[in-house]
Amino acid sequence: MIQIILGVIIVSIGIFVFYKYPMKSDVRQMTLGALFVILAIILKRLAVMVPFLGFPSLKITLEVLPLIVAGLTLQPGYCFIVSIATDFLGLVLANAGGFPFLGFTLNAVLQTEIPCLLKIYLNEKLLERIVKIVMVIISLLGCLYVFKINEVNISGSSYQVTLPIKFTIFVIIAAMLTILFIFIRYYKNKLKEKDLHLFHLSILSVVAIELTVTMFLTPYWLQTMYGIPFFASQFVRILKSCVMIPVGIIIVYTMNRMIQKVIR
Repeated sequence: MIQIILGVIIVSIGIFVFYKYPMKSDVRQMTLGALFVILAIILKRLAVMVPFLGFPSLKITLEVLPLIVAGLTLQPGYCFIVSIATDFLGLVLANAGGFPFLGFTLNAVLQTEIPCLLKIYLNEKLLERIVKIVMVIISLLGCLYVFKINEVNISGSSYQVTLPIKFTIFVIIAAMLTILFIFIRYYKNKLKEKDLHLFHLSILSVVAIELTVTMFLTPYWLQTMYGIPFFASQFVRILKSCVMIPVGIIIVYTMNRMIQKVIR
């Protein structure tokens, strides 16, 4: 039943995208789209294991970043095709048997379409305010969650979340938030209006994907498929997000700015 619902959602998104934003034949868009698909598939196989605060290694992967850049660069129709192609080819190359779980296909679609729609609908003044508000809310929620838990279960083993670990995580979250606000203020005075808009879009896109896909949808799909409790992996995901959000913003903004210069 869940597969049918997910299939309907994905098809509905496709119909909306192609009806609202009809595709125009564009060799440059097709070439960039193919490049993003290749990058995403390559990066998916280049995961890095990082030990953190005494817990088992965190799996850091970057395949989502080319999809976000695609969303900020391509038209909505091409974004949809890139996401479907990336998911399908990833399954083929991984030799995954059986019918794919469409929850992860929906993840790929959202990873391109969310940045694309943010680019279309948000002006600069509104965008800057949303970026600041969202970052503060997410940081407070992350701190509150870490403060309330005393034990986490990772790969079948229980780990105590001691006060020093909690304090370290609070410091990391506060440092990440402070650095982002410093960057926003610095670039506001240094960048041209178009580049500043791109910088804010990069921040909001990375944060939105981390929140909707990494922190909410993926744990729900894992619970649906394997019975893994929704909150079982949230602690590790918060740790991962502390690393991925700053890194993702830098990479997405840099890649996008380079592509924009080439296009111009």
